[in-house]
Order: sequence, then C-alpha cells, then structure tokens
Amino acid sequence: MQGGNWVHSKSMKGRRAPMRLATMIAMIGLIVALFVSQSTITVPGRFAFPGRRKLQSKSAKQPQRKKILYIVTALNEYNSGTRNTEKGSDRLQLTLIPVVSEGIRTMVDAGYDVDLYLICHFTLLPEREALVRRALPDSVGLEVWNDAAPFAYDTAQNPFTKLRYDILHLARQHRFVIKDKLLDYDVFVNFEDDMLITAEHVHHFIRVTDELERLYEQAPEDPPSYIVSHTDAIQNYHGVMTKGQLRRTIPGFIRVEVLLDEQNYPAQTDTGPVPLDLQFTEGRQQVDPTICCHVHKETTSAHIPESPTADQLMLWETNIFPLGVRKMPDDSWLHWVLTQRGPAQNNLNISDVIGDYWSNRNDDYWPKAKRPKPLEYKYINNQGGWMATRDQLWRWHTDICAGGFLPPYEAPHYRFDGLDMRNVEWYSGGMQLSTVRHACNMQRIISLDTEGFSRSLIYHTANNKQRQLASKSESSFVKANTLLGQLNTIKKRAENDLLANP
Repeated sequence: MQGGNWVHSKSMKGRRAPMRLATMIAMIGLIVALFVSQSTITVPGRFAFPGRRKLQSKSAKQPQRKKILYIVTALNEYNSGTRNTEKGSDRLQLTLIPVVSEGIRTMVDAGYDVDLYLICHFTLLPEREALVRRALPDSVGLEVWNDAAPFAYDTAQNPFTKLRYDILHLARQHRFVIKDKLLDYDVFVNFEDDMLITAEHVHHFIRVTDELERLYEQAPEDPPSYIVSHTDAIQNYHGVMTKGQLRRTIPGFIRVEVLLDEQNYPAQTDTGPVPLDLQFTEGRQQVDPTICCHVHKETTSAHIPESPTADQLMLWETNIFPLGVRKMPDDSWLHWVLTQRGPAQNNLNISDVIGDYWSNRNDDYWPKAKRPKPLEYKYINNQGGWMATRDQLWRWHTDICAGGFLPPYEAPHYRFDGLDMRNVEWYSGGMQLSTVRHACNMQRIISLDTEGFSRSLIYHTANNKQRQLASKSESSFVKANTLLGQLNTIKKRAENDLLANP
C-alpha cells in the first residue's frame, strides 16, 4: 500500500501584483489552509486521509465524537454469476456503493466521525474510485487496498511448489488494517460489501457493550454456591453472572433478507411445535423493519425495496429448535436475552460457563430430541461481519482468543503464517469470535425486547439466499416475526419455571 500528499505547482505569469493585493491573497490563503487542516484531505486518485483534528472538551455538554473505521472487503468488482447473481453486472455500482454509502450517511448524520477502508481483490481504477468518493459525505476519508489477496503456496500439493492468489484469505486482510490503525479509531466495523450496517446498529452495539462492561466491573469472581458442577452451570439460566462469564459475552447479530417473491420463494409454512406469542408487556408487537431494512430512494433497486414490511423479513441460518434464552442480572436493562450458537462450554471452568434455558428443556416440543451441537453449521448464525470497540479488540487479542486476534499469525494456533485452511466466515463473518477451535469461544447475545431484537437484525441486501437455497425453504427460511414470537414463548415458559422453582 502507499499513500501521501503531492503538490502540483504552477509558475506565476504576468507582472507582479501590488503589495496590498499580495497581502490580501496571502491572508485568504492562510484562512483556506486553516480550514483545510481541519477537513478530510483528498488527493485525486490516491488515498483520502483524515486531517489534523482538534482536541475536544470532555465536558458533559461536548462529549467526544466516536471515530469509526468502516472496513469493507470486496471479492468482485463485477458479479461472477455464482450464488444467483447476474454475471457481468456491476457489483460496485449496484451493490457496494449504494449499500455502504447508505449506512455511512446514517452514521455521519448520527454524529459519528467515519472513514471507509476498501479491501479489493481487483484494481479499483481512479475513475471507479471517484464514483465511491462522490457517494460519500465530504467528511468521510477513503483508503483503498488494491489486489489485496495474499500470495500463498497451494497447500493441496506436496511439496509446496506452486504460488497462487489465496482468495480464501482475502477475508483475513482486514486484520492487518485494524492492527495498523488500532489507536486511531474507537469502533471498528467490518462487514461484507452487501451488508447494510447503520448508525442504529453501531449505537445499539456500543450500548450493549457498555452495559456488559458495567456488569463486569461489579461482578463476583465465583458463581453462586448452588452451582457445583458443569451440569449445574449449563442448566442455570438466571442470576448473578461472574466476571468470567461476562468477559466472554458480546452483542450478536442475525442476518435477514427481504422476501421479494413469496409465491415462488416463500418462508416456511410449518413453523413447528413452539407457538408464536407476540404479546409483550407493552402490548402486541412485532419486528421493526425500519431499523435494518428501510433505505432511501437512491439506494433502491430491483432487489432492494425501499420500505419492506415486518412480515417480509426472513432469516435462514437458525431457528427456534437449537436456541435458548437467559435472564440477565436483576439490575440490568437487558432483562432476557437470546443465546446464539457456537461456543463450547464443556472445557471451561465452572465460573466461565454461560448456561441457558433451551427451547426443548421440558422435552415436550420435540420429545426425546437432543440439542444440536454448538458448532452445527446450519444453526450458527454467520453474521456477514462483526464490529468491536478498541478496548474489546485489545482484550480479545491479548486475553481471550487462542493465538491472538490480530497478526502475526503464529504456531501452534496458526500454520503457514495464518494461511492454513479455514472457511471464509471464520474471519469475515465473526465465527472465530464464537467458536472454540483455535478461536475465542465467546457467547453472542441478543436482547429479547422488540426494540433490541430489531436493532440486532442486519440486512443482507443481495437478497439472493431465498433463491439460492430455495429447495431448503421449508426448513430453513424463518420469518423474523416467527422467531421473535417463539422466543417470547420460551422466555415466558422460563419465567414461569423460575417462579415455580426460584
């Protein structure tokens, strides 16, 4: 990568201007220079770098604006025709630019300072880069890493004699960017180029993270005295949480699409044995689609509608069967949460195990059925990305994730300088965070109130899974309202069991 400023000078022609005019020009130039020094410095065809920023007061009236680095990894500039895309269509203009600029504008409007970093498996020509720049607010800096896929030996051949572009590990390259810029930003947002991430998502993530940190600071080291075994810990779904549990807990997300043609590509018609209950304390409620999935008119296209309804939101990477719920500590505004799949509990200390109330705990919805293993892929909720604060990243890298979260990638947890075989989602979709093998084994949670649940849904704007996986629609495609209603049923059942057996 390279970057920097260049100066293009022109020689003055004609007669010397009078001294007064020269002085006025100099003063105007000084004012312009001072203005530019506080703005984003943009060099045509090169990187855009944030200029020098003023130190801000830490008073309550002027809270410091959080700085976000939004990283987007793009494999193709034009669609390849796989995964139900139209071969040769302009992915940059039809997907990346409208989706990313839509999200960034909400962040800027909400008061965040945002810069965009594009990691591309192609060369983004200057005229194409200009299209990206024009779609972004003026305050947003832009950097581009062209041809970013690493060179690696083809490990399928022995001995290793063939070098190739390792497209699989393009998904890893954002970690090098984050390591370089860790001290420059407060929040890092890393998602695929078709994921719509808005200020609502960032704000909710930060709010939940702050609450978990508050609970951590006041939490005990040891679990309650009635928890004496792993079985006790796994079955326990309420009460005070230990520091070990809370340090492993992070906010989670669920990807959704908007059903575009329910006649030909419907969601499941048989929702299973768990009843839907959309009656909450505040009355009957449903998912709020405006948070994740409403877009401005300029962002719309044939596959991105402007204002989808709640009943059109569909997820495909989990359902109620493997999921559980947990009651957070009594003084937390989080109240009840969904525990997403992924982490293994068996090898943890008892004080670190995060138990929950499984949907089939009473063995009546699915008699004699066993709970799917945490790593069963069809239930694991690939998020299409992840976000983190600077403090979280440092904790993950130094304390939680086996082998560290950022480079260098070294044995025994990484082989071949981190170019060993791992699926794309391990890096890009955050599966490293929530799985156990050479990973972080953290527990993702999602609030079960309708507002928090809605803020945890993120929009896969390609809207192609409903066609790509059409043969599995009966078992895989779950409407967001269906899952919310079923989770509410399980939560109420857990509450009743807790009242009967406090």
